[in-house]
Amino acid sequence: MKKITKLSMAACLLLSSSVFADTLEEAFSNSKVKGELKAQYFDKQSPVDGKNDNIFVTGGNINIVTGSFYGLNAGVTFQASHVVDRSIEATNDFASTMDASGAVMSESYLAYTLDNTTLKVGRQYITTPLVAGSGSRMIKESFEGVTLTNTDLADTTIVAAYVNKFQGRTDGAENPGEFDKYEDGAYTLYVKNNSIENLTLQGQYLDVDGSTANTDKNALYIDGVYDASIAKVSLQVIDSTNDSNAKSDGRLYGAKVSGNIGMVNLTGLYTSTTDDGDVFVGAGNGADSGYTALPIHGGSVTYKANTDTMVAVAATQLAGATVVAYIGQVKSPDNNNLGGSDKIDAYGGFVQYAFNKNFSTKVMYENASFSDTLKDSNALRVYTSYKF
Repeated sequence: MKKITKLSMAACLLLSSSVFADTLEEAFSNSKVKGELKAQYFDKQSPVDGKNDNIFVTGGNINIVTGSFYGLNAGVTFQASHVVDRSIEATNDFASTMDASGAVMSESYLAYTLDNTTLKVGRQYITTPLVAGSGSRMIKESFEGVTLTNTDLADTTIVAAYVNKFQGRTDGAENPGEFDKYEDGAYTLYVKNNSIENLTLQGQYLDVDGSTANTDKNALYIDGVYDASIAKVSLQVIDSTNDSNAKSDGRLYGAKVSGNIGMVNLTGLYTSTTDDGDVFVGAGNGADSGYTALPIHGGSVTYKANTDTMVAVAATQLAGATVVAYIGQVKSPDNNNLGGSDKIDAYGGFVQYAFNKNFSTKVMYENASFSDTLKDSNALRVYTSYKF
């Protein structure tokens, strides 16, 4: 019986090998290749001693995705970074974010698509509110795990995922980040629906299994955006539990209103956290979904317990460039912000210009001042990108 089975399998392979070979060849010949060459210059003044660190990094990435072979396809992305120059006068704030020379394979996955369902296994970029890799530095963060995406329900996207490894921006020792164990794994479920006219709803739950006792974390994210023609109104809630903190429960409420006056778009943003504890906002530095997260200094201080944050933004198109200016304030009577400050005032903006569809540049500046003994923190970033 075994011989018959083996012979049958061999016969099937012989009869179909030419067809499979042609199909495989077609799948690889239909591969898509894209990439990006980048240069980034960052300068940051330390609020502790007022000294400046700066760094200039070049690099890029290349991505290859095969065509479909009976619903199967594969993808791979390589990233590279090279520190051209750096000047460190204070603590090296770039050690964990930019100071890296080398290459890393950030994506290496197999995907299978059947109708409206796609299963992806391996190293991959993930972008959801509570699980997201940041792409604001030379090396984009990535995850290793499994994602399942389904769009069978009308106007609805469902993503279920499990991740067990995470690749950061650097390894802290002047190399790109490696894929290290992410706690004891994390599970998440994300749903997005826009079946109601002018209303987009998002919800996500994340459960992180801590690698040691009493370090489990979880978060629930709910967001709604209503487009009322003259303005967009958004509301959000992030509710979390972090068993590694004495104050384990943290909750954030947010509101955003945005509308146009002539050629200028105006946006008002507000978030407030309860005094129960800091808010856990997810896995990866891209999981920074609070409305008031500042472009450069980020949202870390806005997620502290008992903190209110307000930001006003104005944006317009000028001479083919996108111009954005903003001002904000972070207040916490518990003095739990950076350096024990109970108030942080910030302002900044950026200009982004595309010379053509491939080549673009972006210049960002932000200033933050603190109510305590800390000095002002000025930050400048210059990005250039050529995509092919």
